[in-house]
Amino acid sequence: MSPRSKDVALINRNQLSVRERLLIAAKYCFLEEDYHRVSTRKIAEEASTTIAMIRYYFGNKEGLYQEMIKKQIEPVMDAFKALNDGPLPDNLKELFSAYYSTMVPNPEFPILMMKTLSLKQGPSRNFIIKNVVIPFQRLFFQLIERQQQQGKIDADYDPQLLEISAFSLMVMPMLARPMLEEKLGKPADLNFYLTLATHNSQLLSRGCLPSAIAEKDL
Repeated sequence: MSPRSKDVALINRNQLSVRERLLIAAKYCFLEEDYHRVSTRKIAEEASTTIAMIRYYFGNKEGLYQEMIKKQIEPVMDAFKALNDGPLPDNLKELFSAYYSTMVPNPEFPILMMKTLSLKQGPSRNFIIKNVVIPFQRLFFQLIERQQQQGKIDADYDPQLLEISAFSLMVMPMLARPMLEEKLGKPADLNFYLTLATHNSQLLSRGCLPSAIAEKDL
């Protein structure tokens, strides 16, 4: 049973509070439609409740959206906080693996993040930038700076461009998960993504080796 089917079953059996049902219904409504096309009536119907309950718990659609994003972002915030508070990862593989380990159990988040950041849908853009984008940038730049100082990455590479490359390698496989699973003929589970983390980190790291080391390897 898919995560959505399980959530819908819980809603239909009234095994969740009204507030929880509204948050789940909002998540799927905003995943399927543009923010401005989702009505509070639609969300209330999906949650088997009334519009009055949205006003009671969240004030309005914007308040519900922001609370839904906060709930989705919590595991990601916790993961980045742990990485920022702990020792700096030794290599890109650890950073990639930490990202996938957080995202695989929360597959909706990358889609919501893209819709909010890139398409500017929904009112939580600054919240995501502050709690996800900036912590990731901080970690990445520290890691790249250290690897450049250690001679593992060519000092001529622009850290900002490297960040864009790494971000693409990390995010796209999550956004394209249905297509990947169709190609693989099986679910893209955590083991697959951890293998991909090793592959992508090696691909990026070896492509950024100082020229003298790269020529020696060849």
